[in-house]
Amino acid sequence: MNDALGAAGRAHRVIFENLGYEFLDLNLANSGSQEMLDNALKSGLIEFAYSAAGMGTDMQVRMSDGSPRNCWEALGIPFISLKGDSPAYFFARHVMQSPWHACLYFFPDHLAFRKRLPLTRALYGVVPPMPFDLTDKSKVDFRKKERGTLLFLKNGNDPERLVQIWRETLPTGTFLTLTELAGQLAGDLTSESGFDIDAIVTKHFASKGWDIGEFINLRLLFVAQLDDYLRRIKSELVADVIADFPVEIHGFNWEHMDFTRRRATFVPGGDYTASRQLILDSLGMIDMSPNTQLAPHDRVMRAFGLHTFCLTNEQRFFTDNFKNPETFCYKFDRDELREKVANVLARPKDHVEIGRALAAEFQLHRQPGDFGQFMVDTASHVRLACGRRPEGLQDFFVWPPQLG
Repeated sequence: MNDALGAAGRAHRVIFENLGYEFLDLNLANSGSQEMLDNALKSGLIEFAYSAAGMGTDMQVRMSDGSPRNCWEALGIPFISLKGDSPAYFFARHVMQSPWHACLYFFPDHLAFRKRLPLTRALYGVVPPMPFDLTDKSKVDFRKKERGTLLFLKNGNDPERLVQIWRETLPTGTFLTLTELAGQLAGDLTSESGFDIDAIVTKHFASKGWDIGEFINLRLLFVAQLDDYLRRIKSELVADVIADFPVEIHGFNWEHMDFTRRRATFVPGGDYTASRQLILDSLGMIDMSPNTQLAPHDRVMRAFGLHTFCLTNEQRFFTDNFKNPETFCYKFDRDELREKVANVLARPKDHVEIGRALAAEFQLHRQPGDFGQFMVDTASHVRLACGRRPEGLQDFFVWPPQLG
């Protein structure tokens, strides 16, 4: 939805070109893309390949003996999979097929969860936060922003519909357990409990006499369902509060809410690329994290890149890395969020300046080039570890080691 993955990936082009690399964008749904891929593979000049959510990681080639083999492993090309979501969703895409595949997360929270699950031999890591859509501030009309609106660019979903799905599809015992845990999470939105749903699930089962530490299927089902439910509850809360203000709500899947008699303007759908100008012209954005706390969400990093104020939920990353996080963070409390939004709208000029200052503070130590270099270095580590023994190493150093 919104072409978010495609647009975000294409935005990396300038990062790698600035590092001296050619950037090849492949959309296998387009005609001619297969020929482009074949030519690139035959050139032997690929530094690495990468994608969002592991797309393309399982591409195969046929060897001379007719047997199929993973394309990237067979050709010795590091493949990096960027993960912006919890391993509870599409877990197979979080399982690296060989040491030639690296798995990099945007959130340390997700990597921590992944490391509790069965691992394959591969390189795992967390990409450095960076300002998305980095734009020279001289190209931003800050006076226009003072007259702009607050944006909530977020897809919604109905939490009650999800509960109904549980009721219709799952065993009674599972349904009751899910609703009990969902109720606990929904009733404790202002604490950090929702940042580690796996711990809540395993602790709950342990209290009933079951150890599900190695019962991965059940853990993944519970974590994914509860993570989805909690995101729906939070997004609905935010939308319901801000709907009483003259803001704009953009996104898919908001059919369960009626905005017709509210002050907010609802714009169905959305497009990642088109939203750039919306953000540049806006007073600011409202955002919420995907049940994470150790790295900023992409919309927040986009605000930092576009010198735009962003009101987001309290997270440890902001507490640890910003001088005054209270100026742009809210708790999932209706009264506090209502007060924060009212304050932004009452003092637009001040919050445009706060947005500029926050962007400058973030950009002081973080630049898009850091991400590009991290990706290049990741590929270099993979190629070294999986390739031939470098000439000139000490004779007594046995490498590569035999790991069984």
